[in-house]
Amino acid sequence: MKLEGKHALLQMFVAEGVNYVFGNPGTSETPMMTILPEYKDLDYILVLQEGVAVGMAEGYGRSTGTVPLVSLHIDNGMANGLSLMIDQLRSGTPMVMTAGNKDIRKLGPGRSDLAELARPFAKWSAEITHAGQVTSVIRRAFQEAKTSPTGPVFVGMSANAFDDVADVNIQPSTDVVQNSSTDPNTLEEVCDLLSTSSKPIMIIGDRLNGANQAAVKLAETAGIPVYGHGSFEVNFPATHPLWQGNLSVRNPDAVKAIRSADLIIAAGCTVFDDFFYQAEDIIPKSAKLVHIDSDPSSVGKSEPSDIAILAAPSEVITQLAESVSYEFTGTKAEEAALRVKDAASVSSARREAFAKSAMKQRNMSPMSPSTFAATFADALPSDATVFNDGISTGGLIFEAMSPDERGSYYAIRGGAIGWGMGATMGVQLGQPDRPVVGVMGDGTAIMTIQALWTAANSNIPAVFVICNNRSYRILKLNSNVYHRMQGLQTPESYVASDFDLPLDFKSQADAYGVEGVRVETPDELTAQIQRGCELNKPLVIDAVIDGTV
Repeated sequence: MKLEGKHALLQMFVAEGVNYVFGNPGTSETPMMTILPEYKDLDYILVLQEGVAVGMAEGYGRSTGTVPLVSLHIDNGMANGLSLMIDQLRSGTPMVMTAGNKDIRKLGPGRSDLAELARPFAKWSAEITHAGQVTSVIRRAFQEAKTSPTGPVFVGMSANAFDDVADVNIQPSTDVVQNSSTDPNTLEEVCDLLSTSSKPIMIIGDRLNGANQAAVKLAETAGIPVYGHGSFEVNFPATHPLWQGNLSVRNPDAVKAIRSADLIIAAGCTVFDDFFYQAEDIIPKSAKLVHIDSDPSSVGKSEPSDIAILAAPSEVITQLAESVSYEFTGTKAEEAALRVKDAASVSSARREAFAKSAMKQRNMSPMSPSTFAATFADALPSDATVFNDGISTGGLIFEAMSPDERGSYYAIRGGAIGWGMGATMGVQLGQPDRPVVGVMGDGTAIMTIQALWTAANSNIPAVFVICNNRSYRILKLNSNVYHRMQGLQTPESYVASDFDLPLDFKSQADAYGVEGVRVETPDELTAQIQRGCELNKPLVIDAVIDGTV
């Protein structure tokens, strides 16, 4: 059928199941915005800063399992969104970003090459220059975004393509059937390694993609302590005795666990990823590494694998769990049970140490990060979902919450700041029947503080808890790491890391039309979180905490 490009575009969005368009429009999007009211299935969520749109897409996409849509404006607007999109490329978050461009006939007078601008930040990048390209390009964009290895995609659209008419076919993308398992011989090799291992560990990440029960079965059967790495959702129940916490190669205890292992099974994660270069080999030469991942760029990326399996980690772990159940009987089962008992003891000691630390510091003023995290977790209603953008406090928050339910916890998956405000709202839109609480540092919150206007304007009833330590505390912590690695003394002061003029988030909230409160004690924090989860409108909690390192 013949359609103007703008109608073909919006009809393709509807066909792809898009409900929300997160965006900030410009003149180049005028043709699309003019007809948008005709498409009742598309709800345009207006943001005042493009990073907020990308954050909302991140939260919405992850909480619904769909490919979200972001619509930005020409090179100026999309550049703001790219600052967060680069994290999505690294983490594999599916998203489609679009931006209008000048008429293709203005090539001589000057126009930006939007597709080329976005290319370093996108899995695939293209620009529509004629109306006849709309359906095929949009179809491929959604196909690319959701096909493993998943990731963000960019599509530009020349102004002339909006109004030109072409014969088009409104047909959505399809789910691609990929190789999801591995061959029996390779599975047998892994089972043999497990059956002869005395100190196995398993490291899992978000590309495990929901195979939580299979991971538990495998770990329990073979007696494998489990760590998270690149694990920013609930991939293993955190209260399980085999769960040993999220692994960082900067943590001496974590490195010790790796170096004492004789078998490492890594599933759905990169091995190992850290900002700082680690000169020494982390995996001992005596240990075997089995790396299972759906992303070919991650397998063998940093550490050589003894067995590398390119397949869906969820399927392979499920197959392994089934296979080892026949292997671990008699003496092997008894040895596995002893490893489970030892791991449970370590887990219990870790949790007890955290609880004691939080309780010991409870009367500190300002609140210590540990006390804040424990209070935050205890105050949450049982059906709450949390988005954790607490960069320097994030690990404490996860430890305090110890979430077991998949879909109840999400965290930032990259190094950029500015995710939390938008992502919290995106999760709330994706889970409208649950209270959603975002927790974030003051540095990341102020980066996209304009999100509060969107929360008020679109009546998104999320709770924003801001850890106000009056600093970029993460910079101080990383500076300490750098100095330690260089054999230097810890610095006595830090340049450009403190907010000497304090940030007042209560006043910020008031300015954007959202209620804001300031809390300084655990009891005040508890009361406001509980109130916010029942308020049915957005609330900002400016929580004053200690920023010392």
